[in-house]
Amino acid sequence: MLYKYKVFNLICSSTVPLPSFIVVEENVKPDFQVALGIVKPSFINDPNVNKNFIQFNENEFFFQLPDIAKYFVSNGNKVVIEPLCDDWDSILMFFYSNCIAAILFQRNSIPFHVSGVLDNDERLWLFAAPSKTGKSTTALKLKEKGYNLFTDDTALIKVEDNCCLAVASYPVLRAWENTMNNQKVYARSEGKQLRAEVNKFGVSFHKDFIGTPKKVSGIVFLEERGNSIQIERIKSIDGIKLLGDNIYRNTWVKGMNKQLLQFQTLSAISQKVSFWKATRPKNISSFDSFSQAIIDQIIEI
Repeated sequence: MLYKYKVFNLICSSTVPLPSFIVVEENVKPDFQVALGIVKPSFINDPNVNKNFIQFNENEFFFQLPDIAKYFVSNGNKVVIEPLCDDWDSILMFFYSNCIAAILFQRNSIPFHVSGVLDNDERLWLFAAPSKTGKSTTALKLKEKGYNLFTDDTALIKVEDNCCLAVASYPVLRAWENTMNNQKVYARSEGKQLRAEVNKFGVSFHKDFIGTPKKVSGIVFLEERGNSIQIERIKSIDGIKLLGDNIYRNTWVKGMNKQLLQFQTLSAISQKVSFWKATRPKNISSFDSFSQAIIDQIIEI
């Protein structure tokens, strides 16, 4: 059976179910294919990165996890998965987090490490930060206060027709156990543990997902530092640096030969959006007041 899905506004055909993606009913030509098969890292061109479990160049990407699966992504239009176990939750988790990023880079699109919400005027606000800094928790707290969840963890950001747009990834929120215990949007029973050894949970929001690109009003960089909540507008040159640090899989940029694309993308974005830095104390429960400060000093100002 052949399944069709949408992810990052791309159409994907697959011989295996991909439950995190949006099902596509109409008969449209796929942008890329996913299939099962035997994976051998047979590169047409020599890899620019050659490590034990990952090898890649601009158009070919090999990744393996012992006892989980092998993956090969090529030319931005094909993913082959060779399962090495029956744990499909783990197989697909690494497919979502690595193979889709490889597809995007190969198609000259740069994914960013961001979550985002839409306000009542359909303006999009993105929150950039490394893992465990609070992107998902901040977005959930804003949803508690009436804002619509747009994306979690990743999005494409690009400038088209003189406008900065973001494209959401797919409708699954990934939250650590502490986040699940300290939010009121989703019942704990709605979260599915991603892997037995990791206290991180996936929550689907397919019914509320917004798959169309949205205009970006601002990008807020989240930090844990000091002992008080601080909000400040920052210059474009500082925003470019921070946004570059928050490219998803940013260590792949050089190996994928995307340095020029990175420069062009960051420069274009910096001319179209405003940047802020929002800081909160570390190891202190402050997300409710932190999200309210973001509303008062950024979104509603």
